[in-house]
Amino acid sequence: MNGKKDISVSCYSRIFIWKALFSIFSWTIFAVFFLGLGKKCLETDILGKIYNSVSSEKRSFNQYFLGGSKIAEKSKILNYAFFFFIAIIALNFIVLQVNKYLWEKDKYIENNRFYLHDKWIFIINSLIHVACACLLTSSFVSIFTVILVLLFVSFNSWELFPQQRKLRNLQTESFFSWKNQYIRKITIYSTIVIFIVPLVIGRFRTFHQNALTVSPEGFAKVYQEMINRSDFMKSLVELIIQANYNLFHWFILLWFVRGIIKNRLEEFANFWANVNSIEKKITNFKHYYYYQESWALANNNLINLGDYNYLESNPNFLKKEYLEGDLDIEDFAKRIHEVIRYIEFCDNKIKAPPKRNFLNWCLFNEFNSWEDCLKTKKLINVQIRKKSFLI
Repeated sequence: MNGKKDISVSCYSRIFIWKALFSIFSWTIFAVFFLGLGKKCLETDILGKIYNSVSSEKRSFNQYFLGGSKIAEKSKILNYAFFFFIAIIALNFIVLQVNKYLWEKDKYIENNRFYLHDKWIFIINSLIHVACACLLTSSFVSIFTVILVLLFVSFNSWELFPQQRKLRNLQTESFFSWKNQYIRKITIYSTIVIFIVPLVIGRFRTFHQNALTVSPEGFAKVYQEMINRSDFMKSLVELIIQANYNLFHWFILLWFVRGIIKNRLEEFANFWANVNSIEKKITNFKHYYYYQESWALANNNLINLGDYNYLESNPNFLKKEYLEGDLDIEDFAKRIHEVIRYIEFCDNKIKAPPKRNFLNWCLFNEFNSWEDCLKTKKLINVQIRKKSFLI
């Protein structure tokens, strides 16, 4: 392998290190601002001041956030947020370093999705997602902390480490970003709790008071009779009227934590099901080629691989080259033979079935050209020579 490709491959290790250091730095700076400024501004009702300046009516919005109007309760929630920061920083650093170690052990696996779906790394990343959801919910102690969190989420959504042109995309998890649907949904639903739910409950309170204090007619009369006859309905209405907005925020968090765990389990299972199912596809792919090759030799004819069903079972890059007219049928047959020799090379050199299946899965789904196969083959040979030298 030439020096140019050696240099490009070595960039991955540096990217892991820089991502780990940058993660520690950015999360630490954010934690200092979030906890320091957040506690100083707990008593400041920014939304109330804006509302009072626009309307002659005075109104407090603190009660709609976590902790209600109790500053001590809000401060306690921010203290708990400190532990989420520690967990996110520590776990994120650990998982990036483990990914770096695993990649350096097997540099031929350039697509890091394989190690992202290692059981223990996947569990750690899932814990980070849960900690991020808890941190996001805890930010709803005041509008100021919410603004700080939204700014940091937007910052994390930028692509700060663009991939170099000849490098295969380095796969790492994205945390606390708009790319995560749970971040978007928790933000939206908690915002609804602050701005929409109080309006609805306020309207209901007015209706309830009018229905019970005046001589009602129509639906109000039916409502009054229903309340007077049923102790359960009376208790339910009292619960709604005395709405504890803390419960709404915590309910949203529990709902999405459950969803995160469920979705992550499904993602893990689907990933390995797709990777392991490639074995059957590989077997059929090779058997059909060898059958056509034997038929062509027996009949002294050119090998025929133009069948559309067989074309569909080819690697994506090979289908694209053939359909775009870059390969005629004879060149197409030669390239398929080369691909099969590459598959057999991987089968002989890579003994671990999960790694071998993942390389074959990348061959059919991720590789963009035959050059990707050659590069992976060279990387495997370099890795084998290094291991032989160490032994």
